[in-house]
Amino acid sequence: MKIRILGNTIRFRLKQPEVDQFKKDGKVTEVIAFGARLEDQLCFSLALSSEPDLAISFQANTTTVHVPQALAEKWTSTDLVGFNGRLDTGKGQEVEVLVEKDFACLDAPEADNEGTYPNPKAAC
Repeated sequence: MKIRILGNTIRFRLKQPEVDQFKKDGKVTEVIAFGARLEDQLCFSLALSSEPDLAISFQANTTTVHVPQALAEKWTSTDLVGFNGRLDTGKGQEVEVLVEKDFACLDAPEADNEGTYPNPKAAC
C-alpha cells in the first residue's frame, strides 16, 4: 500500500493483492517500523466498517480509514477506481481521505509494477 500525506490530506493506493486481501479479510495494513518495539511502529489501515459513513481514526500509532460495507463491496467488485471524503475530526478541522486502486506506471520498471492494475492510458 502506498500512502501519501500532505497537510490534512491522506491518500492510500492499493495494488490488486491488497484490494483482494481487503475484500477477503476486511482489513489491510501497512507498517513502518522505526524500531523493534510496537511503540516504534506507525501503522496505516483500511478496515471494513458496519457504520454507514466513511470515517477515520488514530489510536495506538495507527491511522485507520473505516470503509462502509456497501462502499467496500462496490469498490472491490467493480471498475470503481477509488473513493474519497472530507471527514470532520471533531475539532473544527477536516481530513481529506482518498483511497484508490494503484495503476501501473507507464515509465517504471516492470518489477515496480508487480501487482498493480493495468493502466488505462497504456492502450493508445
